[in-house]
Amino acid sequence: LRPCSPDGLPYIGRSKKIRNLVIATGHSMMGLSLGPGTGLLVKEIVGQEKTTMMIDRFNPGRFD
Repeated sequence: LRPCSPDGLPYIGRSKKIRNLVIATGHSMMGLSLGPGTGLLVKEIVGQEKTTMMIDRFNPGRFD
């Protein structure tokens, strides 16, 4: 499977509905290439650190 969002960007961020759930999916065929950066962002999100880049455009709830 190669999940992909309608805008082609991955979903990275906290779930609005489930506390303590961090979502990192929708990388399509770029999963291996984007994996290390996504891993860093997930680490920062879980650790409640400032993220190394703006992640608003990857918000998992952007199509709600």
